[in-house]
Amino acid sequence: MTRILISFIYYGFYLIFPLLFLLIYRTYKKRKVQLEIIVLMLISFVFIWARFVEPNFLITKNYNLNIQNNSQNTLKVVVFSDIHLGAYNDTVLLKRAIKKINKAKPDLVLIPGDFVYFANKENLVENFSVLKDLKMPKIAILGNHDYGKNENNMSKLISSSLESAGVLVIDNKIKILEIKNKNIEIVGLGDLWVGNPDYSILKPSEFEDKIDLTILLTHNPDSIYELKKDSSEIKDINLMVSGHTHAGQMRIPFLYKHVIPSSHGFDKEFYTIDGINLFVTPGIGNVVLPLRIFDFPEISVLNIGF
Repeated sequence: MTRILISFIYYGFYLIFPLLFLLIYRTYKKRKVQLEIIVLMLISFVFIWARFVEPNFLITKNYNLNIQNNSQNTLKVVVFSDIHLGAYNDTVLLKRAIKKINKAKPDLVLIPGDFVYFANKENLVENFSVLKDLKMPKIAILGNHDYGKNENNMSKLISSSLESAGVLVIDNKIKILEIKNKNIEIVGLGDLWVGNPDYSILKPSEFEDKIDLTILLTHNPDSIYELKKDSSEIKDINLMVSGHTHAGQMRIPFLYKHVIPSSHGFDKEFYTIDGINLFVTPGIGNVVLPLRIFDFPEISVLNIGF
């Protein structure tokens, strides 16, 4: 039933064109005040932009972060999230994202979850196979939409489909990469809502002194307030990377902050919480409604000095 409703919303938006044309035509024929026609045309433009233009207007945005003063080392990390293949997005936008990422030439790609939204299980392996075109290391964790309930739980299938495309999925796991002769530790924490996050992996290990940079990857930025849930002493986290919020998706002034799915009001870009740098990417996909307003889908490029 939900899938039928989503399909109705998706295709129903195309009905706006004949309806708006009819309204404008009838208003003109009745020779009403021209202001009404102008208002209708303005509404039409905003709607068409939000539905058909902005959701496909993929941008690349650069950010700089210096972990310490006089940084001697650099790492270029691409972050893109909330792809949401399925109801509203096919692989067209994902393929464009891959081209932009390859053009940016990062050292590492991080994907903090939400790969699907009412997707067909049969197409997952084929859809995610395009990620093979990213030749640099690719690490991901799952988001709340990647699970589902009971028999609809797709988390294992999504993980295996990503792994077959060369994407390492590290929910509640740790991966250490050697990049530019430096040891980069990526800690993957399960989703706050449905991923059973294992906070014990955040405890310091005997190898801490051999790590040059630690990045925590988790879907929901609200997780930053739960990190010490298992232990008061945790790793020295240099950067936490998240998605989930879509930056509101429809950033209507004074309204969008009330619909962002964050209990702590996280929006997008950088925050500093308890001495930890937090970056929230606005994502590239859509949920609930296939609309974006004042919120371009984004490939985030982090230039990290450490």
